[in-house]
Amino acid sequence: MTVMHDEYVQQLMARAKDGTISQREVEEIAQAMSEGRAGRNLYRPLYAVARAGGPAYESLVADYVIYPEDPEVSALAVHVLTGQWGVGAKYRKQILELLGSPEWDLDDDAFMAAATGAGEILHDGFDAELLQALLKLAEEGRGKYDDDLMQRIAVEAIARALGASLAESMNPPKGVTRTKWSQDLLKAAHERLNEAARQR
Repeated sequence: MTVMHDEYVQQLMARAKDGTISQREVEEIAQAMSEGRAGRNLYRPLYAVARAGGPAYESLVADYVIYPEDPEVSALAVHVLTGQWGVGAKYRKQILELLGSPEWDLDDDAFMAAATGAGEILHDGFDAELLQALLKLAEEGRGKYDDDLMQRIAVEAIARALGASLAESMNPPKGVTRTKWSQDLLKAAHERLNEAARQR
């Protein structure tokens, strides 16, 4: 069978967004991806399958969580599994790997998705190792030039982990500085970890 053409894939992505793609087409895209016929740019086909096919395609999407060939595809897979389908806990090992800033993730796409995804996983259930990884990131950064952004993302993920809604996790409450908000969140996260350690 032939490789899918970019123009066709672009149309499929648009149709997946507006809900006019058929399940038969979704199956065809998924099969093309499984057989390596979806072309080199897998972002659009993966998006179309995830958007229009839903959780029935979890195993296909999960295959791309660690995807050095294209970190944006990896980021999309993480976002779908953690943020949209709420099954991220199954992939915590891969999320932790991405939080380690793999060398292939040149623009930090997968890393940032993993930090946000860790917050989503923790929102649904406690995981000491994931929370520790976010805390370390929020407090120490990674020793890179973009640490302010990365620490901010980690703090927002911790807010989500501690029960904040998606909107509440993006900004401090009215009248509270971001610094104070961040400090309070980190303190609460440490208390949560200590409490969990005492209960063991």
